[in-house]
Amino acid sequence: MTGKRRFIELTYYETYYFANIVKNVLEDQFSYLRQLDEFYGDERYLSYSSAFPRFSAFHSFIRSIVSDVFSDDMNNMQLDIRQDNAERFKSIPSALDPHPSKLPVNLALDSFKIAHDPFDAWLSSRGISFLDARDDDVAEYYEDLHREGQMDQLLERATAEVFFVLFQNRSVLLNFNEMMARQFEHGALDGGTDSAFGDDFARPGVLRRVSIPAWVRRAVYFRDRGMCVICAADLSGVLAIGSEENYDHIVPLASGGLNDVTNIQLLCKSCNSKKRARSAVTSNRYEAWYPQLD
Repeated sequence: MTGKRRFIELTYYETYYFANIVKNVLEDQFSYLRQLDEFYGDERYLSYSSAFPRFSAFHSFIRSIVSDVFSDDMNNMQLDIRQDNAERFKSIPSALDPHPSKLPVNLALDSFKIAHDPFDAWLSSRGISFLDARDDDVAEYYEDLHREGQMDQLLERATAEVFFVLFQNRSVLLNFNEMMARQFEHGALDGGTDSAFGDDFARPGVLRRVSIPAWVRRAVYFRDRGMCVICAADLSGVLAIGSEENYDHIVPLASGGLNDVTNIQLLCKSCNSKKRARSAVTSNRYEAWYPQLD
């Protein structure tokens, strides 16, 4: 019986902007040590030791980055400038589109069609005009969005879109999984694995090898288009009957790699046997489905 086909409806609200931030953080980790420590520090990395969660470790990382962006938007609101513009250009409505009272989070929630009270309506319900609002009101408004669940819905939708885009990029996935592997290796050197997560580990810093779920194999197979990512050998069985697909950990388990959908790639038997047990290797080669222009 064939399962129901699943789709994701993309709005592309700042999706590539968020994706670029994720990519930049992974490529220049030293500049973002504080944010990264909030993600994996104090043994928080251990929470990503479970095998192949649907909401992957990379989903969690993307969500933390997107959440930071919205927090930065709140902290750098420059409310006084927005109020000055609202007063200065009130006689020219076309110059105030969107109106300064519409905060970045309102634009995002509107884009995803998430019902919420806009900032000016929220202020009005408290007897405050936009021109009289203070930074504390902005902070309280964001707290209400968190408390009432709209912020969680926004982060969930934005995370899903960014993951959809970046799951195609194996070099980004390699950077993420190498970063996480370093945390597991450092944790092992600092005294081993937290006993609460011991069942997930073969030994300190090294996760147990487990059977790769069918949904992971399916996602990776279609992402890699049924070809070995190293030599491009066809593994579909259409061109070669004896082709054998191998699902490989991009960052090997022996090097602290995760049992995560983003750490799996498709290799042929030959390339898999040549890849050393502790080497983290992938490729940036993708099949060009669109004809090149002459």
